[in-house]
Amino acid sequence: METKGINRESKTPLLMISHGESVEKHLIYNPSEKSVRMLNNVSVLNGKKVLGSLYGWLVLVKPADVDGDCCLFNPITEEKIELPKLDDSLTYNQCILTKPPTEPDCYILFNGLEQSFCRIGDEEYVTRTLEQQEVEEQENGRVGFDDLRTIASFQGTTYGFMDPDKIVTIHFVGNTIEFRQIPMVEPSVIPHSSRAYDIWLIESCDGELLVVQRVHPFTKNCYDGMDSTVFRFDTNRMSYAEIENIGNRTIFLSGNGAGYCCASQETKPNSIY
Repeated sequence: METKGINRESKTPLLMISHGESVEKHLIYNPSEKSVRMLNNVSVLNGKKVLGSLYGWLVLVKPADVDGDCCLFNPITEEKIELPKLDDSLTYNQCILTKPPTEPDCYILFNGLEQSFCRIGDEEYVTRTLEQQEVEEQENGRVGFDDLRTIASFQGTTYGFMDPDKIVTIHFVGNTIEFRQIPMVEPSVIPHSSRAYDIWLIESCDGELLVVQRVHPFTKNCYDGMDSTVFRFDTNRMSYAEIENIGNRTIFLSGNGAGYCCASQETKPNSIY
């Protein structure tokens, strides 16, 4: 499931639900109206997987076993921006833009088992391969760590969270991608769980950078006893603080690393979906 755009009247996000064998079919659910609209007649969406939604643009890619075609599509203006072909697209499950793609020097970053990036208008991606990651881990003495779990663009800076507890800023320098660890004023309060967990970096409706961690239990039903924790990351003090109650806000999370936090107008407050 992906959060896609805003209901202009209520500011509640419209939810795009992707399904099908290659997650290439799509529908939009409006939580305010409790209505569903199938997207069967939008040709640019046919057979494509949606990897993200940023600044009103959808990131679309055809499975690599087809042709790997990749583009940005604005469903409001119907404008389309071509991107380089994305080889092995199943490797990636997250994507961000550093700014609106119509502005100069906008970069797009795909994250998953590997990372690929380019500047809008470039003809090919630069890829940080698994082999390169292993070399970097050995050089840093952190074999098995430094896995980039999630990425986000916040107030002009690109952030990432690396296993087990490291917040980094991400920089595109020529044909390389650099990760610079943020020195924290206090030890990280985000617990590293021995169980499987997911993590998101999202911007709240109050202009804060939130870190959301969801830990999965060891049960047949992975949703039984699932535990979610929210932290506020202060980019000025470089510190975390756990938020025990998010108040009159609702958080939406998707399986592709995207998230959205809005005021609870037509949704249940202090809730995570």
